[in-house]
Amino acid sequence: MNRSLIGVILAVACSTPFAVEKPQVLPPERLENYWLLLSGSAKQANAPNAGRNLDAPSCAAVAYVVEKDGSTSHVELKRLVPDGDLGKVAVSVVQDMQFAPAPQNLGKTPVSTYVVIPFNLPGQNATQAADIELRKRTLDACKLDGFGAKDTVIQVR
Repeated sequence: MNRSLIGVILAVACSTPFAVEKPQVLPPERLENYWLLLSGSAKQANAPNAGRNLDAPSCAAVAYVVEKDGSTSHVELKRLVPDGDLGKVAVSVVQDMQFAPAPQNLGKTPVSTYVVIPFNLPGQNATQAADIELRKRTLDACKLDGFGAKDTVIQVR
């Protein structure tokens, strides 16, 4: 047999069973259609005692992949507003997160998404207009492009 034909056959035979499934890219609001955060897996943030902008209202956008086993990988700080020392804290929180597949995700489709972690912001239930505006403005600054639109419908196995 021709050596190049043998090489092609070996390459196909060796790569097929070990092919890595490419993660589905989706916005954070669609994650619950694929994966559900396990209770207790999102640890309390352990912020340093000293550093830059530790007390400033801020947010961190952290991109990650939820793998077939529900673990996170490829965890990367994409944006920190304002710049400071809370990025490592946000990455640490995401690295510890564990997920269970949503009922419609029987194939355990891996996904690539991101989370925005708020620091020093008024709570979601704030009632004063200034607090609501501060929270919205800060969190909007951490939204990332390239993760699909809210109305994107992706088929789940």
